[in-house]
Amino acid sequence: MQTQTTTIFESLQEIMSQVETSNQHNLQADIQAFSEYCHLGIDDDSEKLLSTIYLNALRTKLHSTGLHENHYEKKFEVSQIELFDILIHKFPYVKYGQKIVNQSILECMNHKEVVTLVDIGCGLGTQMVHIIQQAAQLTSLQKLVIIGIEPFPEALKQAEEQIKIAGCDKHFSVEFKPIIEKAEYVDYNSMMNLEGFIIVNASLALHHIQTWEQRRITLQGIKQLLAHAFFLTEPNSDHTTSNFMKRFQNSYNHFLSLFKVIDLLDIETRYKQALKLFFGREIEDIIGKPEVDRFEKHALASDWLTLLREVGFTVNTSFFKDQFLADPGVSIALHPEGYIGFTFEQETALAIMLCN
Repeated sequence: MQTQTTTIFESLQEIMSQVETSNQHNLQADIQAFSEYCHLGIDDDSEKLLSTIYLNALRTKLHSTGLHENHYEKKFEVSQIELFDILIHKFPYVKYGQKIVNQSILECMNHKEVVTLVDIGCGLGTQMVHIIQQAAQLTSLQKLVIIGIEPFPEALKQAEEQIKIAGCDKHFSVEFKPIIEKAEYVDYNSMMNLEGFIIVNASLALHHIQTWEQRRITLQGIKQLLAHAFFLTEPNSDHTTSNFMKRFQNSYNHFLSLFKVIDLLDIETRYKQALKLFFGREIEDIIGKPEVDRFEKHALASDWLTLLREVGFTVNTSFFKDQFLADPGVSIALHPEGYIGFTFEQETALAIMLCN
């Protein structure tokens, strides 16, 4: 267990390595002891908070509960509206990721009269609202059709309302067509013969498709739409592997990097902790759920690019040329493999890809 010479990660890794080999009673005792150690500095130590989240995910996996399991969730509770506002306006991966994609979409829309934008994982429609607002500068645009694909009806309803409000005073018409469905179950054949210039946007949505074969079929369906541009934004870490220890190590490096960036944000401490707990829900899925029930199956950008090319897409690397540093220190640059990578220290946590 934790000693003066072992790091927090080493202690956590030791516990994780015992999951499939150790006596359950001894493992539970180790979990509890390390949990109590982490609890002492949980308010101002990212690694201790991250380890606590992992321990709670492990408890879920082992179908047990713990003394310090949920106390911090209530302490740092922040409304969903506040949290999403911080993610969009302060968190560099979301803030600059959407900015880059939106600017590129608008460049594609320039000089076009009719555009159909298929948004996979539409959510609350925030990204589409921003595009509508910025499209006011496109004097040639006469009609924008947005097809919002989202499995959660309430979110899609809010998206429809927000998009309608955003488009009501523009010089071009805005038509919204909702599809309540997961991306892998959409009948893309029924969407043939879309109007005008076709753009597909899939932001942080396709990693929810559980198998690579389902992803292949979905991308083949998207390919049939004959889109002029397909933007794919995905986390860059291998959480698809069924090897528990590899999945733990990959996810720990990924989320520790995100936590470090959050620590540098110019926001109140309670918002920082709330953001970390937001990602904690993903950790619970990655570590705590059985393989067949896992939802957050992030993959490496290189694997996405391989699959995209296999189904016939051409990867476009010409839409982004400038490397820059996004506050608070996230490097954004085009990687040789063909994606824009968002890197903090040694961890590239997000990738943006463009295909034709």
